[in-house]
Amino acid sequence: MPALPEYKTRVLLENHGVPLAHASFYSVMPEILPKPVVFLKAQIPGATSRAGKGLVRRASTPEEISNGLKELLAVDNCHGVLAADAVDIRKEFYAACLLDFGDGNRLPGGVILFSTQGGSGIEERSGSLEKMYFSLLNPPSAEKIALQLPDVTERVELSGFLHGMINTFIGYKLIVLETNPIAVLPDGSLIAVDCRAEFEKQSVSKEDAHLFELPESTVDDSTPLEKAVEKINAADPAGTGFFRSSREQIPCGAIAVATNLCGGGGKMLWEMATGGRSDISTLNESDTSGGLSAFKSYRILRVIMSQPEARVLILTGSGMAFQSQYHLASAVWKALRESPEPLPCLLRFGGTDQDKAMELMAAVEKSLPVRIKSFIPEIFPNAMIDQLEELAADVRVKQEYVPAKGELAFELNSPPGRFIYHPENNPDGIEPSCIRECPTGFLLWKNGRIEANPLAKCTGCLVCETVSLLLGNGELTIDLDLDLPGEVG
Repeated sequence: MPALPEYKTRVLLENHGVPLAHASFYSVMPEILPKPVVFLKAQIPGATSRAGKGLVRRASTPEEISNGLKELLAVDNCHGVLAADAVDIRKEFYAACLLDFGDGNRLPGGVILFSTQGGSGIEERSGSLEKMYFSLLNPPSAEKIALQLPDVTERVELSGFLHGMINTFIGYKLIVLETNPIAVLPDGSLIAVDCRAEFEKQSVSKEDAHLFELPESTVDDSTPLEKAVEKINAADPAGTGFFRSSREQIPCGAIAVATNLCGGGGKMLWEMATGGRSDISTLNESDTSGGLSAFKSYRILRVIMSQPEARVLILTGSGMAFQSQYHLASAVWKALRESPEPLPCLLRFGGTDQDKAMELMAAVEKSLPVRIKSFIPEIFPNAMIDQLEELAADVRVKQEYVPAKGELAFELNSPPGRFIYHPENNPDGIEPSCIRECPTGFLLWKNGRIEANPLAKCTGCLVCETVSLLLGNGELTIDLDLDLPGEVG
């Protein structure tokens, strides 16, 4: 799920009438410098906690502006520098729009996260954010938004501002749209001081493509694991499978954490929980969402756990994921069984079948080679990270996975995988339980063998293998390991 830097996000907001602090963007050193006082902000897609990394600077003199522009323009992967005018801020708010995939009582739509306070301390208040759900097909008017806002003096102005954010979010089919802070000026008007967005490439319309285009790097600096994910996506394009390695050095004494953040909400919550902390080093950005198969979730997990520096895996969604959490849990279980160096895990399931996911992990927990702890979606990542130090103390496990031999029942191209039947585990030749549990009717029992139903489709849910191992005798396994790129250990 690509991140859109601030200078690009500003254009989207401006197109929908959202007021922003005045700023100028420079991709090269300008002949005429902006007038002080300005904040110089390096535009690096996906970069977070920029101020603490020296990527945001206050410049009060022409010399500071000149030196700051030169230094920031030379930073790796910097697309340019945004020079934003300093503003007199009387009060700050925080707001973000996210996709909401609904639950048993609520249809899918969007949700606004709102706080009466903004700025860098927002991660400390992640558990107390106001939530306002809205329909993507029939978004609320400014008047309806005002009725849901807390009792603040700026309620009318805020309702208009959030209405513009919702229109931007829906209009460009964004995954995340965040403004922090929303500044109240001395005259009572509101402006966005900083903003960011995340989007799904497949959702960008042709007429809007130019708004989302980012400069191409002259050098391909992709890591081997990033290239592995590219190959996985090429072989199985359905759904989002995003992975990007951090280019930053792990601080001395910090816990190196591998992340699988399922959706924009999960990513935002993790960033809010860890922003500004030097004792936790996030090794990668990630996203597995958009209805991808458990086959693909498994492969991305294998990539994530292949990071040699990692001590713990954090997996969390926004708490309102659309794809089955039971299928995701099946992928987690399989990855922990088969990875050469599995990681202890903090797992936060939320959404469809979340209870079944928790039950599965509880059933297999004692058989796993590493420790895991599972959390319900009401638990925010800032509470989960209290468990990091305990799990990181474990010595990283090394294991050799040797798949059981069997007969190739059939092979799939989409999603790619090999279905292996083990007749030695079914000496009576009766129909295995995995056939009955296949949710799409794709598996058939015919002439004492497992076959594929040509009139049904495999969704890559892993239910058949999970049921075979839990309720049966291991009559069916699915070989996904041989389809992994060579870069994955």
